[in-house]
Amino acid sequence: MVSAVWNHKEWRKDNTRVDIKGPHAMVYLHGNHIATLNRFDKCLEFYSGPNGLWFSRTTFSRLNALALQFCGVRPFYTHKHVPMISTRRGDREWSTGDFYSFNACGC
Repeated sequence: MVSAVWNHKEWRKDNTRVDIKGPHAMVYLHGNHIATLNRFDKCLEFYSGPNGLWFSRTTFSRLNALALQFCGVRPFYTHKHVPMISTRRGDREWSTGDFYSFNACGC
């Protein structure tokens, strides 16, 4: 998945796929859009989804793999059963319908 996003190539395996639309490499897990990398401005966007069903170990694994590759961090975790994200401004709850973006050149 990370290699496909990095190389701007469409890819699919099991429950994960990467679609390319113009400058965007969009990552899907079980058909749900969870992340996008814009190859021109290197903006990496993460989406939490409309409901708590996206807060799984698998989702966090995919998001953290992308964040580690492009930003050098693993910002997604769970604390006392609450999904969390680490940002430059500190840790906060990663709530439903949430969106967060990193500049992949300097996160």
